Amino acid sequence: MFDSISIKNFRCFEDFSIDSLGRVNLVAGANNVGKTALLEAIFLLLGATNVYLVVTISAFRGIEEFKGDLTSVRGLLWSPLFPKFDSRAKIQISGSLSMSGQCNLELQLVPGTSARLALGEAAVEIGPGANGLPGQVMQLRYTDPSGETRSAEMWMDKKGVHIEPAPSQPSFPGFFLPARHRPSLQEDAERFGQLEVMEEPYDLLETLKIIEPRLKRLATIFSAGMPIIYGDIGLGRMLPLPLMGDGLGRLASLLLVIASAPHGVVLVDEIENGLHHSVLTKVWQAVGDAARRFDTQVFATTHSFEAIQAAQQAFESGESHDFRLHRLENVAGKIKAFTYDQETLAAAMKADMEVR
Repeated sequence: MFDSISIKNFRCFEDFSIDSLGRVNLVAGANNVGKTALLEAIFLLLGATNVYLVVTISAFRGIEEFKGDLTSVRGLLWSPLFPKFDSRAKIQISGSLSMSGQCNLELQLVPGTSARLALGEAAVEIGPGANGLPGQVMQLRYTDPSGETRSAEMWMDKKGVHIEPAPSQPSFPGFFLPARHRPSLQEDAERFGQLEVMEEPYDLLETLKIIEPRLKRLATIFSAGMPIIYGDIGLGRMLPLPLMGDGLGRLASLLLVIASAPHGVVLVDEIENGLHHSVLTKVWQAVGDAARRFDTQVFATTHSFEAIQAAQQAFESGESHDFRLHRLENVAGKIKAFTYDQETLAAAMKADMEVR
């Protein structure tokens, strides 16, 4: 688990740190203070040498298709990564891990040089001025807790996006559940299958009854060319989980991702999406139970006071290190984190203090 995270020169963060992290971390704050950006920074760090994740996080925000000249595409995908769009800065993201030490990620845009960029048999020149286009390369440098350093590069030309070398396997699993997207039906079914063959099965069925008390049975059925999780709620035939409402599908995806990331990290943007406020306390209890069972660290964002209140109620009788609320604020032009543990959060809410 991460004990702390520090970020320099990424999106709205010029020099930011967040300490005293728990197993389950809820990030709150006003609009445009970096809640999603914090998750993105952690996601990049989890990816180790996977420099393509800088494109992936744009897709999470809805920028999934891009056309036009290379200068415009680079400006859309790369410039917003840097504070005030100053792409001369070096992005630095570091995390302190409880058991193994420090890991560090650096990202920097540098001028491209055609000499080292060869695709197949024909060299593709994208250096400064090549074909009238300014060449840029995104360089990544990752240092793992053992001190080993690895590098990677990504560049764009008229043929697409290129990465060299291929990303290496991260040290531990990490998943991002964006607000705009959810895992595919096939991904959920595959994770459910992995759960079913565990030596000590995790009872997903009982947990999903938080949302749908009529649920009697779950099964993976191959339908329409793919595996899909179906549920039985007593209608005479089973239904795909997504047809039972967004809340049920959202909770199933979340718990399956946590179960698929043992000793890893799960990032969830706008965790309350699709969930009625009346079930949020039980949802948080389920998230906490799954996180402890699989030794997974969870980071989630919210705009909802009900989500914060429900989390405080769910964790108030649990282990003191399990839950933290981190409120992000813009203080004199810099983003700062104010952290509440379970005890201080309870006192703040009792005093009717603003914690969103």
